[in-house]
Amino acid sequence: MKMKKERWIWAGGSGKLLDKIYYQRNGKTVVRNAPGSYNKIPTKKQAAARLRFLEAHRFAQGIIADPVKKALYEQRDGKSYTAYAKAVSDYLLGNV
Repeated sequence: MKMKKERWIWAGGSGKLLDKIYYQRNGKTVVRNAPGSYNKIPTKKQAAARLRFLEAHRFAQGIIADPVKKALYEQRDGKSYTAYAKAVSDYLLGNV
């Protein structure tokens, strides 16, 4: 995903405008193209991968819902990744 820094009136906001998505990342407003829709039936491998990511998402949501676990994940080594991203990574790498 290519991210572009935007500095204008939208600064500090997030949402969709026309075919662009605006959001905050590390205190800066970034813009990207809105995702397209897909109507194709996923293959078995794609369905399995999507299920795995859904499970990772649910695991990470549980981590960030608990203030103690979230703080532990935020203190872990790693660049400026969020506790959510670190938890998803842990789940996908089998570190849980």
